[in-house]
Amino acid sequence: MRPGTERVAALVEALDHPQRSYPVVQVSGTNAKFSVVSIVGSMLAQLGLNVGAYTSPHLETVRERIALGGFSIDEQAFAATLSYLQPYIEQVESSIDDHLTWFELLTVMAYEAFFDGAVHAAVVEVGLGGEYDATNVADAQVGIVTNVSIDHVRQFGRDLHKAAWEKGGIAKAGTFVVTGVEDDDLFAVIESRARERDAAGVARAGRDFDVVERQPAVGGQLVTVKGLHATYSDVFLSLFGAHQASNAAIALAAVEAFTGSALGADDVIAALGTVRVPGRLEVVGRRPLIVCDGAHNIAASAAVRDALRESFAFERLILVAGMVDTKLVEDVLEDWAPLVARAFVAAPDSERAAEPQRLVDALAAGGLTSEAIRATESVGEALEYALEEASPEDLVLVFGSFYTVGEARAWLRSTGALAEA
Repeated sequence: MRPGTERVAALVEALDHPQRSYPVVQVSGTNAKFSVVSIVGSMLAQLGLNVGAYTSPHLETVRERIALGGFSIDEQAFAATLSYLQPYIEQVESSIDDHLTWFELLTVMAYEAFFDGAVHAAVVEVGLGGEYDATNVADAQVGIVTNVSIDHVRQFGRDLHKAAWEKGGIAKAGTFVVTGVEDDDLFAVIESRARERDAAGVARAGRDFDVVERQPAVGGQLVTVKGLHATYSDVFLSLFGAHQASNAAIALAAVEAFTGSALGADDVIAALGTVRVPGRLEVVGRRPLIVCDGAHNIAASAAVRDALRESFAFERLILVAGMVDTKLVEDVLEDWAPLVARAFVAAPDSERAAEPQRLVDALAAGGLTSEAIRATESVGEALEYALEEASPEDLVLVFGSFYTVGEARAWLRSTGALAEA
């Protein structure tokens, strides 16, 4: 990654700024960006809008990152967009004597594909930070900062104020900012950035909108959410965990800010009751239960543990884990050790993958015995061993990285065992 928007800015200028042809909802934050994009997209689609969504990372195919009308861009459109951009890319790279990164190219492909697809709105997930992220060449009508916690230590260290400053950089003149940031000092950073940029306003969770009530239910939970303009009572949310209820509240407030009014109760019920978020507490198999979650930092990991305790019944927890070397492997995995009966670890197919022995050591440091941990050659092999070990009443959790989740889903698909909702 090379932070900075100058390369993308040069390319979208050569293209006459496709990202200005539709309103944009931009989502930054440490965790929950993909979930919030998915919920916002579901709500806007329920209102009758043709919605484009740009997300990262992907699980099985890069085309997942660019979606139109709720579906990944097809191979023909993906290829056509790239072919159309090629001469512009060559021209711009020659003029600036520099090369666009892979993520920058995908970002511009998304903006161009949304223009070609005549979307009514685009919901865009920030790749890293906000201020210097490639997506930030767009001027968001609504900017969302989901939360701020420790994750990208190489970029931000453990300085949460610096991270908040970066994420708050999506605010522009006229942007309405919606944030779930709870810490007063970090919220002050977000609010200050919004004011500096002449944002249209700032809405904060717990002050301007909130989850009023929630209770677990089969297949998700019932939530009552106070929005910016109305309260939505006893709505079924097809996602698990308190964190997803909070994400739904953020998304509701953002869509109210986008429309400038309360939403119809029937629209909220339809959108929240059918939203799907692949790779986030996603049930992909039954008897035994197989649940996938790409959580890879401390806060996300804790949210997964809480949701498993609350929403799933099982005898033993069997872990299939693979992580990226740049993440806080020890901090994340040590807390899982007391909950896990068996663990199978592997390196996902990434040049940044953590060595399996590092995961073994982290689980052992948390108290899991060496006999209960097995290092394997691949995520597919780890999952195969886990399923051989599991009884129908156990839960197999695929965890630690979206690379790991993607490989597990692909392996299950190849065996015909993937149970998608």
